[in-house]
Amino acid sequence: MTTTTTTPSASVRVGPRDSRCRYWAKIVRAGQPLPTPTSVGGAASIPGAYLRNGEEELFPGDVLIEGEEMHHRKARGWTYRTAHVTAAGELVYTTPSAEVKAAMKAAGLPAELLPGSGDLAACVRIAHGLRLGLL
Repeated sequence: MTTTTTTPSASVRVGPRDSRCRYWAKIVRAGQPLPTPTSVGGAASIPGAYLRNGEEELFPGDVLIEGEEMHHRKARGWTYRTAHVTAAGELVYTTPSAEVKAAMKAAGLPAELLPGSGDLAACVRIAHGLRLGLL
């Protein structure tokens, strides 16, 4: 008798919430190096290829980072969020905030990962926190 074990994963929809707005997404796979938050200047600073719209599979240790323009005509900035899969296979989305950073700092996030401003740097900080088991 052969036993197989399955790795928990989750399917995620890759694409903008508003199809008229610009959008990008990247997956940083488990074990792939991450930049420090201070070295993030834009989406090109994050390793990995840009994803096409559609379905993608996330596994524990992977982090999806998404950016979407907030308005299709007027310059109202961008919104960012991350997604990851827990060991139980649950898909969790996190929006960068001061509260998330404070929680990771209280849980022991290393001092070299605390500096770095902007929501995209915060997404990278969240990815580091997930790898360290702080979230």
